[in-house]
Amino acid sequence: MITLRTPFSFPRSKTHGANAHSVAVPRSHQCERRIHLAQRLASAASAQGAAATVAPSTEAALSTLRRAASQPGSVRPSEVLQALVSVEKAKLKPDEWLETLTAPGSCWRLVYTVPGKDVTAASKKQKGGNGGYFPLAACQKFDPSGFENGVFLGPVGHLTFKGGFQMDGRLLHFDVTTMYLGLGPWRLALPLKKEVALQQMDTKDFKKLPFFVYAYVGPDIIVARGRSGGVALWVRAEAEWLASSGAMRVYK
Repeated sequence: MITLRTPFSFPRSKTHGANAHSVAVPRSHQCERRIHLAQRLASAASAQGAAATVAPSTEAALSTLRRAASQPGSVRPSEVLQALVSVEKAKLKPDEWLETLTAPGSCWRLVYTVPGKDVTAASKKQKGGNGGYFPLAACQKFDPSGFENGVFLGPVGHLTFKGGFQMDGRLLHFDVTTMYLGLGPWRLALPLKKEVALQQMDTKDFKKLPFFVYAYVGPDIIVARGRSGGVALWVRAEAEWLASSGAMRVYK
């Protein structure tokens, strides 16, 4: 947190108890009280403003997505789709989204996907598909070393892709440079191309990279649209799921 300091400060009495008021100058004391009151009112107004940034309809949509993510299959795909459309239209501010996405120990389980054409149809109130819950154990992780995304088959094996990423606002570009093939206790790294820091990449090459446009990143769920136009819902993976899926062996 950044603290803003003003060049002027108002003296506070260091005397406590019964004699505290006899030391302070009355006008200074009154001025200080007014300042404290103004600060409290400003703080309250700021809190009310922050709460008002998310409309009730958006909160309801996020609540639907949380239910769908916590218990996959408990919410009809059509309802999940409508909630996703609502959250995308809200255009929420990406406050601390990168910090939330890369928080230590955070792994994100893929729960639901829907093609872009069906999202477009739903947003226009037209007929289309509803997407569906993802049938496999898929999980991704972001940290300072990069990102890794893959499918897991418990103790049998896994297939993951790893590389660097860069996030600007709600847009996250990533570059897949290595594929990992896991079979039982073995894990084989298969380089796909030379790794180049995204900040040093040629502009033309950078624009060709896959990306996610995030509509929401919270401590429990994520909503994002991929380059192909499809939209997906992730939930923060619990330790039990990470262990049973086999992801815990990789995302240590």
